[in-house]
Amino acid sequence: MSKNTLRTFFPEQTRLLLDLIRWVPLCALVGIMAGSASALLLASLTFATNVREAHRWIILLLAPAGWIVGLLYKHFGSSVEAGNNLILEETHDPRAVIPIRMTPLILLGTFITHLFGGSAGREGTAIQTGASLADQLTRPFRLNARDRRIVLMAGISAGFGSVFGTPLAGAVFGLEVLAIGRLSYDAIAPCFLASFVGDLVLHAWGVKHTLYPVSFVPALSVGGLLSAMVAGVVFGLVAMAFAKTTHTVSHVARRFISHSELRPVVGGLLVTAAVFALGTTKYIGLGIPTIVDSFKSLVAPWDFVGKFLFTSVTLGTGFKGGEVTPLFYIGSTLGNALSRILPLPPALLAAMGFVGVFAGAANTPIASTLMAVELFGPEAGAYAAIASVVSYLCSGHSGIYHAQRIGKSKHVAASAEEGMSLALVTRVRATASDDLLHNLNQFGYYEGIDMNHLTVLRLYFSASEMRRADSWWKRISPEGLGGYLLRQAKEHGIEQALLHRVIGGFLKNQDLAMDTGEIPPVHLPQCLELVGEEEDLQSFLKHNRDHLAKVRIIFLRGEEAKYEAAIEREELETALDIEGAEEFRSSSED
Repeated sequence: MSKNTLRTFFPEQTRLLLDLIRWVPLCALVGIMAGSASALLLASLTFATNVREAHRWIILLLAPAGWIVGLLYKHFGSSVEAGNNLILEETHDPRAVIPIRMTPLILLGTFITHLFGGSAGREGTAIQTGASLADQLTRPFRLNARDRRIVLMAGISAGFGSVFGTPLAGAVFGLEVLAIGRLSYDAIAPCFLASFVGDLVLHAWGVKHTLYPVSFVPALSVGGLLSAMVAGVVFGLVAMAFAKTTHTVSHVARRFISHSELRPVVGGLLVTAAVFALGTTKYIGLGIPTIVDSFKSLVAPWDFVGKFLFTSVTLGTGFKGGEVTPLFYIGSTLGNALSRILPLPPALLAAMGFVGVFAGAANTPIASTLMAVELFGPEAGAYAAIASVVSYLCSGHSGIYHAQRIGKSKHVAASAEEGMSLALVTRVRATASDDLLHNLNQFGYYEGIDMNHLTVLRLYFSASEMRRADSWWKRISPEGLGGYLLRQAKEHGIEQALLHRVIGGFLKNQDLAMDTGEIPPVHLPQCLELVGEEEDLQSFLKHNRDHLAKVRIIFLRGEEAKYEAAIEREELETALDIEGAEEFRSSSED
């Protein structure tokens, strides 16, 4: 090894080591807090279940209990009522530290739901406690937006991994759940560290997890592979139906019941009436006994329908808890029912459904596969992996988390939805597309909005360009120039800023670069466009001049901006005309 090689190799490893050391105490704290909260949650739910089953008359109080939960969140938790979706939104776009009251409110709300007979799970509670507690480290450790995002992901991983006793699955879940088709590898070490620490802490508290034995797994064959794929299709469709049904119940409840505290009252009345009409409590609470039974013998083929409906009504009307354990119930009993028509053992199909329906509803096939390996062993994990991947594909762009975004579309036909949240996808699909082009002025704004007094500033640079490091700490943790300048624009009061994502181009004296794969080329161009008063833009440039040595700067003032906007509008109209002609031609051919 040459002297130059040593100089280039060891500094990189030193920076990586220092960065890892920086995260170890943070992740340990996150794991300790999340694991302890999960231990408290599991112990409280065990107590609630035992009390409810010993005194079943308490289910008659589910409606009043729902009113109490509704009042608690109306008066004390309106800012955290979004729950898991708030966590995902803050992870995508870090803004304000999550209020610490999220933790006691979700713990109390989940306990009340289970004590009085609601059908809910525990994953949502664990994620919220893990992430909200982790976020409290933002201020004392003075974390920037990027580091805060990673801490939130670590909190998600620690909460999920500890509450289910699956630290590997928990670590990957925190990386995978944010965006469909994308993994955030910048947080891989913190998520793994926090998840394993959380799991160790929970066991240190003496809390144990339920075991689900799969006694026999046949050797993988063509018939077994096809059966797993068929089961995966069913799991995916049921997962999609569950997500859509729960969201529909929530939408209907919000539409017809204006007072938020009354929604769980109505849901409580429906669930209570159904429990006593059916004469069984197998569809409320966590449903662990039925899940265990699905691994041991044949269960009623309609059990998954009962849990499906009970959970959709409970969560859709505002009770607190998670969706994942009910999904385990739905999946395991559905898989058990499929054993009547598919040539695979009931326990194996129950295991496949356990993780398969979850994979489709949460859009996390990798985490689901790792969970199957951790819970059922590698042999059953192979079948479960096939079912999980097929389920993930068949559930489409739907899911239990509205704030989850589409990083990479599941199919080419829906590539236009990339970057959208699942909530936005639902709205876009439900709304007829209007021709808004004729309502825009030459600047791309609706008529009536005056832009004549504004100036456009464009900055061109490589996507790999980094901000100039002004301290040793910045050298350890470098920051991309685009994101840094974008935040600077906000701080300088710039009226509008856009950091353009491009698929190809070239800068002065550089080769052509095209983004055709998962990893963009190093020299892929990037454009930051700022719109605002010229004085504000000049101030922005002066303040950041040390970072702009390799940036090409273009001002568009007055008529220049007007003419360029008109050209862009003309190009857009031409593209739309071409697209319309192609659609007409294809429909004519059909």
